[in-house]
Amino acid sequence: MHETQVRPQMAGRYWYGTNFYAYGVGKSTELAVTNYNAGGPAAKNFATGIGFKSSPQFLKESHEELELKLTVGQMMVMNHRGKGLGSFSYSHMSFRTPGTGTRLTAGGFYGTNELLLKNTGNFLCSFEQPLFHHRMQIVGEWMRGKYDFGFFIPGVSFHLPKNQVIVVAYKIANHPQNGENGLVLEYGLTF
Repeated sequence: MHETQVRPQMAGRYWYGTNFYAYGVGKSTELAVTNYNAGGPAAKNFATGIGFKSSPQFLKESHEELELKLTVGQMMVMNHRGKGLGSFSYSHMSFRTPGTGTRLTAGGFYGTNELLLKNTGNFLCSFEQPLFHHRMQIVGEWMRGKYDFGFFIPGVSFHLPKNQVIVVAYKIANHPQNGENGLVLEYGLTF
């Protein structure tokens, strides 16, 4: 998956790209390589992470409609601007609401200076509201706090034929020190 974050206005103009590659191993686990914040102006947290994410589903037999999942992820992060090695860890629970199919997610994270520009941890949450037979979703994610990833990002995702997804969103800073608001575009392909 490729993600572009852009602010084309002269004041605070930027372009950053993040690329995420995952390989499924087993039923609910992926090995991942993520290249964070390539672009310009040169980001202090341009880094590559290597790690995993596992999202087993619970209560599948008795409450399948909930799609209750516990996700745990870990990345070893290598900063390309001379900051060295760090880490990013996260965990969250998610479920679908009966009737509407809305997925609600809540959890936490901890990351180091090499990726988040300071050692910090906090709360995260997200939602996905399917529309039009799951071909389109209203989505939003929020990572709380005053640090480089501290934004609320609402948007729309489009699930295209042949395992493709496009996301169009807008990121809104929790605090002015987190950075400038901007457009977020993502393209993903599963094969």
